[in-house]
Amino acid sequence: MDPKETRITTPFDVRSTAAEVIDGVDLSGRRAVVTGAASGIGIETARALAGAGAEVTLAVRNLEAGARVAEDITATTGNKRLHVAHLDLADRASVAAFADGWDGPLHILVNNAGVMALPEGRTPEGWDRQFTVNHLGHFALARALHGALAAAGSAAAAASAAAARPVRPAAAAGFPGSAGFPGSAGSAASPGSAGSVGSAGFPGFPGFPGSAGSPGTTGSPGTPGTPASARIVVVSSAAHLRSPVVFDDLHFDYRPYEPMLAYGQSKTANVLFAVGANARWAGDGIVVNALSPGGIRTNLQRHVGDIAAPGVVWKTPEQGAATSVLLAGSPLLEGVGGRYFADCAEAEPVSRRPEDLTAMMVGVAPYALDPEGADHLWATSERLLAAD
Repeated sequence: MDPKETRITTPFDVRSTAAEVIDGVDLSGRRAVVTGAASGIGIETARALAGAGAEVTLAVRNLEAGARVAEDITATTGNKRLHVAHLDLADRASVAAFADGWDGPLHILVNNAGVMALPEGRTPEGWDRQFTVNHLGHFALARALHGALAAAGSAAAAASAAAARPVRPAAAAGFPGSAGFPGSAGSAASPGSAGSVGSAGFPGFPGFPGSAGSPGTTGSPGTPGTPASARIVVVSSAAHLRSPVVFDDLHFDYRPYEPMLAYGQSKTANVLFAVGANARWAGDGIVVNALSPGGIRTNLQRHVGDIAAPGVVWKTPEQGAATSVLLAGSPLLEGVGGRYFADCAEAEPVSRRPEDLTAMMVGVAPYALDPEGADHLWATSERLLAAD
């Protein structure tokens, strides 16, 4: 982060839940994909997005588990627009098949799936399995879905621009003086986004114009509205502080394999991807951010056992999903990209890995945000995926 920039904070913190950060936001008409949505914080990320009205596809390896989760989310949210699709991030053919099967715009992609501290293992290509699942698979997926994301982002940008134009007085029934409200009924990207209808005092808010049929809702100030940009959310980890990306030995061909070093390298790659993708795709109306969900006891840790971490605030899965959902759906972060968040706020850069685990959980290594490192990783990833 440039020291001249202001660190981004929000009203939410380490104790906030996914439902709380999305409360009042209307994601009707928006389509989301959540990878790894059959377990852990993936379930709660999908649940919160569905609860806000989004159409959500659970991209999972186990279709039966995904179907059970979809049924549970429908039962708890009332949203029936849940889909389940197969995705194995270690298999390039599976990633390609998922992307080929996608039709229409995509507003939200949450790269949530991951593995942690696996014993040494390689894909058929000879790649380290953690680097492949956590980074390369998601890299390939995002690139393959770029057209769908750009379609959503450009349409949303056009709708937002239309909302900012003054509306004839006759169209602003019941809300005099509210420039940009509510004349553009049925805006192409978000016909149902009622979120910014009553935002008294916020004309031209980056959300969308009010949905048709509610021009007189003068009394709903503070409704957050609907985000305008398409968004990619990349779930990284504080473990990125354990290792940069070692470009000369990505797959531990020379170094002794250490599970947590391999995990840390893959999590740094997640952040660098967010930096690189945002730099390349922001002009298409796509913003990309990475995050650490914090400490959550889920089956992700099954290879490391019970982690001793004195002072660390252990979160519930609902709390662990909060930062993902904030980045995916909150208008508070409209236009923000290429950054790394923890506990619902932008992380503080650190000059070395903190000894204090609490500080480590909310810190970010400069090497993870380095634009040159992001470009190097992008080129390396393209080269690997292009190889037969």
